[in-house]
Amino acid sequence: MIRAFFSYSTEDEEFVRSVSDRIGRPFVHIDYKSFSSGKDILAAVNESIDDSALFVLFLSRSSLKSAWVRHEIGEAQFQIAMGRIKHSLVVRMDQRISVSDIPEWLNRSKHITSQATPPVVRKINSLLDDLVRQSQTSLFVGRSSETLELQEAFSRPENPSLPQAVCISGLLGIGRKSTLSDMARRSLNLENIVAVDVEPGDTLQALAIKLSAQVDPAETAERAKEIACKIELLPDVDALNVLVEKLKSIVNFREMPVFYDSGGLLDDDGNVTPYILDVLDSLRGNPDILMALLTNRRPARESLLLRAIDLPVIQIRQLPDADVSVLVSLMARSRRIAVEPEIVRKIVSAVRGYPPSVTYALELVRAYGADIVLGSNRMLADFGAAPFIKYLRDSSISELERGILKVISGNSPLPLSVLSTVLEVDEERIGEALVRLIDVSLIIPTQTGWYEASGPVASAIEREYGTCNREEYKAVASALGDFLKGSVDQFDYLALQRTLFRALNLAGEGSSQLAYAFTADWLRVAGHYYHRKHDYEKAAQTARLIVESRPQLTEARTLLIQSLVKLGHYSEAEGNISEFTQNGLFRDAFFLLGFLERYRGNHRLAIKNYQRALDHRRGGMAIHRDMAACYLQLGDLDRANQHISIAQEKQPDNKFLIDLKIQIACRRGDRKTARNLLLLLADVESRMFTSHRAARVEYFFGAKDTAYEFAKMAVSESDHPPFEILANYALCAIRTDHYPEASDALSLLDRSYGGQKSDIRLGLHARLAIVEGRYEEALGYANKLSQPDNPVHLTIKRDALRGILENAPLTPGKRNEFEDLVGGLERRISDHEEDFDFDSR
Repeated sequence: MIRAFFSYSTEDEEFVRSVSDRIGRPFVHIDYKSFSSGKDILAAVNESIDDSALFVLFLSRSSLKSAWVRHEIGEAQFQIAMGRIKHSLVVRMDQRISVSDIPEWLNRSKHITSQATPPVVRKINSLLDDLVRQSQTSLFVGRSSETLELQEAFSRPENPSLPQAVCISGLLGIGRKSTLSDMARRSLNLENIVAVDVEPGDTLQALAIKLSAQVDPAETAERAKEIACKIELLPDVDALNVLVEKLKSIVNFREMPVFYDSGGLLDDDGNVTPYILDVLDSLRGNPDILMALLTNRRPARESLLLRAIDLPVIQIRQLPDADVSVLVSLMARSRRIAVEPEIVRKIVSAVRGYPPSVTYALELVRAYGADIVLGSNRMLADFGAAPFIKYLRDSSISELERGILKVISGNSPLPLSVLSTVLEVDEERIGEALVRLIDVSLIIPTQTGWYEASGPVASAIEREYGTCNREEYKAVASALGDFLKGSVDQFDYLALQRTLFRALNLAGEGSSQLAYAFTADWLRVAGHYYHRKHDYEKAAQTARLIVESRPQLTEARTLLIQSLVKLGHYSEAEGNISEFTQNGLFRDAFFLLGFLERYRGNHRLAIKNYQRALDHRRGGMAIHRDMAACYLQLGDLDRANQHISIAQEKQPDNKFLIDLKIQIACRRGDRKTARNLLLLLADVESRMFTSHRAARVEYFFGAKDTAYEFAKMAVSESDHPPFEILANYALCAIRTDHYPEASDALSLLDRSYGGQKSDIRLGLHARLAIVEGRYEEALGYANKLSQPDNPVHLTIKRDALRGILENAPLTPGKRNEFEDLVGGLERRISDHEEDFDFDSR
């Protein structure tokens, strides 16, 4: 365990205790408590220093007079000479103290002058991070060319007319932060980088609030919210002034502020958003502020040229094979995993320049042996695509660790004590579990000492362990609320107040005086209902609230339109699409019109609109995925495959694309390929949907009993299964004579999705009525269908009429009428009998 030893005078105990409380990491032991009188105090102090890797001297007038502090300094000097203590830090609490007042060797240590908790905590955490990285072998390899580019960009002659900022672009997890941090320390003599997320819907006020929470955190949660609300009401010019002052404060502590693009730094065209340009403009008169922008794509030059802003852009690319080879060898050696050169070469080829995959590859080699891992094409194929998905399944993740991952993936960040309360496990055991999860890069500690799921694996965690249910969100909200009420210190409360807001909303609870939310938090709640819970009613309600306050926010209106389409509220969706057209956002409008027509079943018209979106330079994987789905429904399998191939160039392991390929294999009667693709789908998709797709495959090839078992398994994986999965289970239960289960499923379908897809629900009710001999009732359902000419609906009506003809006493006239109707229906159906389609996603 990494230990830090705090040397200080008892007169400074309050400040030191506040710093140690803020560190709050289970893998760090802070030796600040008094030693018991029964022990040899001198020996105990020496032992504590012996066990420490970081020595921190809190320097004040009183500590200079302390005999204990002098002894601790002497012992620390010896341990540094022996190589046991790796880092030392002097926290100068009194600016009047000169270098001549302390031993010469301490003058060569790292120094920080401050009486404020946050910068001291960040500095100590930075040093501890270095030590933890060394112990966990999070190695920094290569990047010499990118580092040189960064050095050149930041070493331009100072010109007050130019902002001293650089943009760094590259894929998520590729090493942007690591490269910048390494260069800043080595070349700019900066101690740390301070990253601030720039999210959809952010404003100057939002960024000022975020920076204020990091630089000058309030002592209580109530005060933190009060400050946030005050800044929120500032005019733009005043908010910008606050923001610049906070950037200056960060720089004064020899740190670099970084704007991290979490969806709000660039617009859909790649233009830097106007308020970020305002910030860059403000840096012209502040040449001392060195800062960086981190994005996943290069910003468009036009928006910068209009403001005459010179922003160098450095691209961080995939690691070259030679550097990956070094990384694999060093990491394998540090983990004591024996790897032959040939094995190293195969791993290098498999990970495709993506550093996080190296950890995953070596963990699999450790668990299964190199021959098994490197002999499996499926394992190799997934190194770069989904580096931790199999790791979550294959490694010995304990039940407690799974619980931590599930809670944190849905509620980030959280303090250790809140995790302990929610999971009802003591903090020591939680701490031990966190150490392991941090070691394998699944959990990361934040700059303020909280814990959050690592970005690249958060979605994989949700796929494997599911999302929190309402009761779990309620428990998080309760524990976090209690923590915020009882905490009195200089914490970054803002991050926790945002987590509290989301937990309360997802639990269906009321508001809290301590909760706070940005527009991005409302968007995350709406997105959670749409993508995770498939609760399109709540997604639409939440998105509608955002649109009412921020009508120009495209992300919110897009989510509203998609939710309305899923609900079948096509008129309202069209009205919102027209807003895009009126504002000149034609590519978004055409894409969403394609989305709408696809769900209406007008696949040719959908393709036409998708093509118009492409003509207006709409890019990305989604449009080709959706066009492939349309061509699949039209039976044009070759064109469907063409668009899947284009989409897979962007995302080769996308679960929706694999799912479409399974459906194509079914249409071609290729059962073997469909089943093989199901194995790939299982690696990137949830158990719930993989079981649903397996049910659909088996149903298609006539294995109704097997289909029923898979459908039942899919429903059991969720406390709120999506419409299509529940409907498919009802159909499979009907086809396999499990009528009571089918009836229960249909009742749940009506309760949960009463306002959605009425034709499918009516059709399934009719099918159940037919097999149970309730033919008149079945005909009643059929007559209520809004699209009676749909082939599947024609088949249902024909079967209901046949049942009446064969089983009910009819007058001659009525019999003739029904026989004519059956004959007409059979001619219309001809050889095109169809069953329900639950494949649209």
